[in-house]
Amino acid sequence: MTAVATFLLLLLAPTVASSSGWPNNGTPPAPDDPDYQPVESGYPSSCSSQSVNDEQLYFYGFMPRCAPQATDPENASGMSVSTAWQNFGSLAIGAPSVVIAYIEAGINWHHGDAQELANKVYLNRGELPPPLCDRSPCVNPGSYDANGDGVFNAADYADDSRVGDFNGNGVIDPEDVITAFTCYDRTTGSVGQLSFDAGNRQHCSNGDAVLSVDNDGNGYPHDISGWDFYDHQNDPATYDSAYGHANNQQKQAAAETDNGIEGAGLCSGCLLLPIKAGAEALDRDDDLAQAWLFAVDSGASVITSVTADLGYTSFMRQAVEYAWGHGVVMAESSNDFDSTDHQGSMFWPHVLPGNGLVTNSNGLPAGLANAETVTYRARSDYTSWGTHNMFSVSTQGGTTSESTPTVAGVMGLVLSFGRAISLTGPEAIQVVRATASRITDPTLPWPGSPGDWNLQYGYGRPNVDLAMQAIQARHIPPVAWIDSPDWYRLYDPTQTGTVTVSGHVEDRRSTSGYRWQLQYGLGPQPDTWTTFASGSGRGPKNVSGTVQLSSIPASFWDDLQNPYRMSVTKTLETTEQYTVSLRLQVIDNANASEPWGTGEERRSIAVHHDPSLLPGFPLRLGHGGDSQATLVDLQGSGHLDLVFGDTDGFVHAIDPVTRLELAGWPVHTAPTQVTKSHAGISPGYEPIVAPIAVGDLDHTGNLWVVAASTRGKVYVIDASGHLRSGWPQTLNLDVYVPPIPRPQLAFTRMPQLGSLSSPVLYSLSGDGKLQIVQAAWDGYLHVFNADGSTFRNIQVARPPDSELDPGAHWINDHKLDSTPVIANLDGHPDIVIRSQWTETTSSGDLAPGGAGFLHAFRPDGALLWIAKMPGIVEYYGSAQEFLTEGAEDETAAPVFPGGTDQVASGPVLSPSYLFNSDGSNASVYGPLPGSPTGIFLQNAAVCIASPSSCPYSDAELQNFLAGNLPADAPVFFTTGGVFGRLSIPGNLSYSQPGTGGASLASALLFAGSGFAIKNYLTAFDAVTGASTPGFAQQIQGLDFLGSPIVVDVSGDGQPELVVGTDSSALMAYQSGGAMPVGFPKFTTGWALWAPSSGDLLSDGHTDVVQLTREGYIFAWRTDGTYAGDQEWWAGHHDEWRTGRYGVDSRPPGAIRNARLSSSKLTFTAPGGDWYDGQAAGYRVSFSGQPVPATAPAGSQQSITVPAGVTSVTIQAVDQAGNLGPALTVSKSGGH
Repeated sequence: MTAVATFLLLLLAPTVASSSGWPNNGTPPAPDDPDYQPVESGYPSSCSSQSVNDEQLYFYGFMPRCAPQATDPENASGMSVSTAWQNFGSLAIGAPSVVIAYIEAGINWHHGDAQELANKVYLNRGELPPPLCDRSPCVNPGSYDANGDGVFNAADYADDSRVGDFNGNGVIDPEDVITAFTCYDRTTGSVGQLSFDAGNRQHCSNGDAVLSVDNDGNGYPHDISGWDFYDHQNDPATYDSAYGHANNQQKQAAAETDNGIEGAGLCSGCLLLPIKAGAEALDRDDDLAQAWLFAVDSGASVITSVTADLGYTSFMRQAVEYAWGHGVVMAESSNDFDSTDHQGSMFWPHVLPGNGLVTNSNGLPAGLANAETVTYRARSDYTSWGTHNMFSVSTQGGTTSESTPTVAGVMGLVLSFGRAISLTGPEAIQVVRATASRITDPTLPWPGSPGDWNLQYGYGRPNVDLAMQAIQARHIPPVAWIDSPDWYRLYDPTQTGTVTVSGHVEDRRSTSGYRWQLQYGLGPQPDTWTTFASGSGRGPKNVSGTVQLSSIPASFWDDLQNPYRMSVTKTLETTEQYTVSLRLQVIDNANASEPWGTGEERRSIAVHHDPSLLPGFPLRLGHGGDSQATLVDLQGSGHLDLVFGDTDGFVHAIDPVTRLELAGWPVHTAPTQVTKSHAGISPGYEPIVAPIAVGDLDHTGNLWVVAASTRGKVYVIDASGHLRSGWPQTLNLDVYVPPIPRPQLAFTRMPQLGSLSSPVLYSLSGDGKLQIVQAAWDGYLHVFNADGSTFRNIQVARPPDSELDPGAHWINDHKLDSTPVIANLDGHPDIVIRSQWTETTSSGDLAPGGAGFLHAFRPDGALLWIAKMPGIVEYYGSAQEFLTEGAEDETAAPVFPGGTDQVASGPVLSPSYLFNSDGSNASVYGPLPGSPTGIFLQNAAVCIASPSSCPYSDAELQNFLAGNLPADAPVFFTTGGVFGRLSIPGNLSYSQPGTGGASLASALLFAGSGFAIKNYLTAFDAVTGASTPGFAQQIQGLDFLGSPIVVDVSGDGQPELVVGTDSSALMAYQSGGAMPVGFPKFTTGWALWAPSSGDLLSDGHTDVVQLTREGYIFAWRTDGTYAGDQEWWAGHHDEWRTGRYGVDSRPPGAIRNARLSSSKLTFTAPGGDWYDGQAAGYRVSFSGQPVPATAPAGSQQSITVPAGVTSVTIQAVDQAGNLGPALTVSKSGGH
């Protein structure tokens, strides 16, 4: 390094105040944070009482001495951060000019760790006056850095009389600064006092107009320290004072270090920017897109988005590209389901997934763990793998929540160190890639494999010290990235001959130029690569090339020659059965043989032909197809259309024959409202994630489409694509706007504007006209009439405190997240819903017990009963919000004789319960809390939350770790159940996808064990709760928010269970558990909710339709028949989304080929269900009584017409009274 470069690095280094002199002393240097190395510091006496897993070993560039059996290729347990401290001192701790934006639930200033974060959170001086020093003298009066420590933060306002401890946590923190200066007007210099009225509306004592003043002109008024896109305010703090997840992950990235409190932060010199996108990590896509944009606009160098996206939108993609275009490095969560799904970071281009490593002994008690530790490179059983895997970071716990800010902390350190040479974000990624330690060991619990990259570990474990050495030596790789095609794009070689690949290369450090090459290889980890384009250059360059799909053998992609199959290993290998890997490399001519001489980026696509797809399918949306299709004949074409919403806010109606939108479609929801507009970025329209409903609202034969957006609006659209008068309606009763500073509302999520539930249609009025029932985040069941007027608003209030078990407390979640069910409980249709009011003993982790609650209401809003559903475990504070409270949709069926319905639902990670019409328990589906599986889950929860209280002995834990586990009985998590007959005639069964209780507990308890989380499809006798012979069947992946359908796909007239998951497979199972011919189907991704079935082409065969989050619409022809499609054919049973077995929501189809003569009307008969079966009769304008139907669907029907009639209006009616569309026929012409 030259003297000039060294001087520049030192000049840019932050000032470090440390009593111990860290990080400039010690071998290895150690901060005084008590959680950093408590075991190492106490060696050897600590080895018997403390585990290496109890310290921050992911920092270490050495091997902890209490684990003598462990080995490592680098002789380090972690990412050699401590070695970087030793070699580079204060240059290796990060710089305050590097801001890490943390996106999730904001920040909690009442969590007891304010001292760790108060001085680490970024303040925007553009929205603030300089600190006053009117309490005591400052080091730098008049300067923003009033205390002279080299950093502008909340501590600089400690002596400013305008700033007090407004939130009462004992620390001057950024929320206190926000409270003090939200009413600051830089132009006038006035500082008003912020207040809130009874409706929590903001006011300023110097005039409310000040609230809209944007002092720094960046488009976000008073963005003093982050933003809240969930509540649309400038304070990103949460009011849930018990929620610690967001704080914990921010501390992981950049906690204050060497302050004698808790642990060290990876990039301790960096600053944090908290941004709130949701109540926890399950966040709406438009809120996330705005949060990402805000992070870039605020000057963040790194984004860590510890979030799970509720939809993939074009708006989000534009935000990701905006960040990349501004050089911002972005890390996002993968998942905590031990899966190959394409969650967030695995889906978006240029984004780094948060995947983690742990010790193989993770979860064992101290002495046993130390003796059993042999590696620090076990992929955590929590996190995911796949073709988008990049780095595997060392962690203590291994969750993606922890791994993602760890990735961000590493990137913050590298970018901080590279400031003197203007290291860019893309360059930083390449530096980390080039210096990472590959993980190839095939004996690891999740085996590594040879090569520079693999599915399980990506490019390996980052080495921060080597990355800094590379920067110091100017060993900066050239940069390459791929722009298109999108990740996981699907190509059918019989339809498409070529794939154009485009990207970008540059080598800013080179003086000799570079060469580049585009390559493809078969499979996710190709042994050989084929170059299909190459070139050379000197400056930044956009490059492209074309893959000839004819060069890929049909034996690879043709389903007839290489049928899709179920995986047989825990790695779910067939998810990549048709993967073609793409690679763009750029090679520096002067350093071609050096590790830093090459830059690269990978991408994967799927190449597959499935002859069972309908012609022209799959169709590609290009954005999220989260909402599944409703199959209806919307405009009387004689076949069924695919009607669905998408995450860009469009409602589509697609003709499966032409594969085009119907006339007047698509339509869209209201424009997405944003805090700030960005040139060239379209926010689009309010997203639709939940499946839509379609029905004849007025009982006239005309169909209406009903959709709910995640922004909390309900839309009603006619068959021609026109919005009905009186709509949309907004779901905003009692919506809470939090004051500033935030109150302390532990375990609380207040009413919010939004919805993730399907609309439900049913005639609650009893006159045949359908009401619309919509559950919402404001805590109400909104019941509307067809014209938009209110039929009833039903508040789902918290159950009485008498329901609580001793020692338990409430999770006060006001929101409703499930879709209600219609059930006949007392002689008329009633509404039943699972609320989010939850009982728990948890203080922020897994805990045994807990309970969910089921609420039943009459149509007039009167409460019938509340049923308590005891749980095996409950998990509050997981960041998955309603998912780990319980997200099971309710279902209903007349299981027992007597004329009333029973209702099934359940709590999280527990069985489902069947309730009688009076709310008493009737049956149980799955393992009870006292079963072996239930006991193991509960004890594992104790061991995870409080290892010192673990009820298992060392010997028992070793026995479990050896694989001797209880039976893997499925419990239910994120899924819903269905009723249906699996054989006709036969009894009702209840089926629900579930997760193995023992495999789940063991994978979470022993995160480094390599135990796979297994998922199953269950089937039970609906009456007794006994498992149906042949079930449970292990399925491929998690059925996220999903459920099966019950429909014949084999052609034997008997229904099968058909289910999709998050891991590229649509599966089907016959009554004995066997898979019918032609299944599974490949989907190149994951699907929410349930598939749909129907006779799309009116040819007597059942077709199955499924949309994927990757934006594909699949439609398969099966051999199934109409006779076997009467059980449960759509998500929540039917087109009305009632969730009730036996509801007939399918009206007769349209009258076709009609001709009127002097005495007879002849036409092609529709069926009782669209174009299948037989209608009950026909309403004709010349008769007051329906004319009986005599011809089945597709046959010619004749009706005698009275003399003198010259025009007839006719419509079919079915046994349930559903009407087909009306048609008027005159003698002058036929129809």
